[in-house]
Amino acid sequence: MQSTGSESNPVVTVIIPTLADSARAASLLRAISSITNQNEMATEVLVVVNGQRYDPLLLAELEARSDIRVVRLLTASLVAALHKGRTEVRSPFFSFLDDDDEYLPKSLANRVESLQSNSDCAMVVSQGYREMDGQRTASAYNLPRAKVDPYGELASNNWMTSCGALFRTNLVPAETFAKIPSHHEWTYLAYKLLGMGPFCVLNEPSYVIHDTPNSLSKTSAYSEAHATVLREVLKLSLPPSAIRTAKERLSRAEHDLASNALAQGLRGKAVSHHLRSLLLPGGLRYVTFTRHLF
Repeated sequence: MQSTGSESNPVVTVIIPTLADSARAASLLRAISSITNQNEMATEVLVVVNGQRYDPLLLAELEARSDIRVVRLLTASLVAALHKGRTEVRSPFFSFLDDDDEYLPKSLANRVESLQSNSDCAMVVSQGYREMDGQRTASAYNLPRAKVDPYGELASNNWMTSCGALFRTNLVPAETFAKIPSHHEWTYLAYKLLGMGPFCVLNEPSYVIHDTPNSLSKTSAYSEAHATVLREVLKLSLPPSAIRTAKERLSRAEHDLASNALAQGLRGKAVSHHLRSLLLPGGLRYVTFTRHLF
């Protein structure tokens, strides 16, 4: 049975990290509305404004609203905002929503119902959509298979999206979101969160990720950080099967870096990354690339 809660005792806290700059004003307000319009239960919208790039008028509008809570950080850092937001949670459940994405109707109620029906689950993960140029495609399309082979499916598609999960507060502590990499943060968190306990799957779509040209994931730094993040993943306590698939992903990432370096004329750097790719599981598939380097 779903809890209704109250404004002073919300059932779900939704954390929105944002720079609150003018370019994201419309999408941020849309994200907030997608939460406040879910009337099936009491929610708290926690907007974490990080950095100094905020639009003063937008910030003033946010702080004047009685239906959201605003927390500010001086440093512009998404990962710091995630952690700060989690430290502010006082409700039984919490989730995250990027400032350019949105929840679908009843998605929070459906997630809460799933967790309340499965008391052993630390989190429930749901499917959703990615939207670009008005066209929607399935996000986390491999989620049903991930229930059987979670680590293996991470290697083909990250089914743990930033807005796709609802967490049980008492089983997923704030420390989970501390000291995480600044890029590919949900790839890293997916591996880390799997150690928190069993998870439930909600196949009904519950969110829309708006894939925009200025998204952080479109930056070159984001792409180049993939190998670095996978090295951090391998420092976690993982089962043998997860270590194997993570190393195979790292081999592929090192090969991509070698290819990019060669295209830029950085032969020494290309050789270094190529050798790293060869020494990892699955790396022999790239052995023919050697002829391009010498």
